[in-house]
Amino acid sequence: PWYAGYFIAFLGMSAISVMNLVTAVIVEQSIAAALKESAEERQVETMLVTRMLAQVEVLITKADVNESGDITKHELLAAYRDFPDVRRLVDGFCSIEEMMDLFEIFDDDGSGTLTLAELREGFAGYRTDPTRCMLQHFIRHFHSFERELWQFVKDTTSTASKEAQDT
Repeated sequence: PWYAGYFIAFLGMSAISVMNLVTAVIVEQSIAAALKESAEERQVETMLVTRMLAQVEVLITKADVNESGDITKHELLAAYRDFPDVRRLVDGFCSIEEMMDLFEIFDDDGSGTLTLAELREGFAGYRTDPTRCMLQHFIRHFHSFERELWQFVKDTTSTASKEAQDT
């Protein structure tokens, strides 16, 4: 009779052990499938970025009217207006208004022009991590605003001290 208690406890523990093993197998297969899917998504993303960067070179070539090796906003707008394939490329990525915003974001040196390297890096960075790309843009603009603000404070302070000395 007391063996029956051990037997029932053994059956309960065995059932729990088998359920744990089944759960472990299911979880392991789910993780493997998720990793495979993630790797496939990265591969597709890499293909898209590569194809897009090739199209970006076409965009630069067509938009660069003065053949300087970089494009201005004016050249980009003219290419968008005049060349249907440039329009398709831009419209496939974003609206022309968003492209003008991205132009400023991608313009790392603030020159008002985009080189092929800036455009490539910008598209690749924006495609993979748009938040980081925009954050870098805002940080650059914040620093420039900060410098302008300090210059304004200096100018105002020096003007006020000159006026105080004159009176």
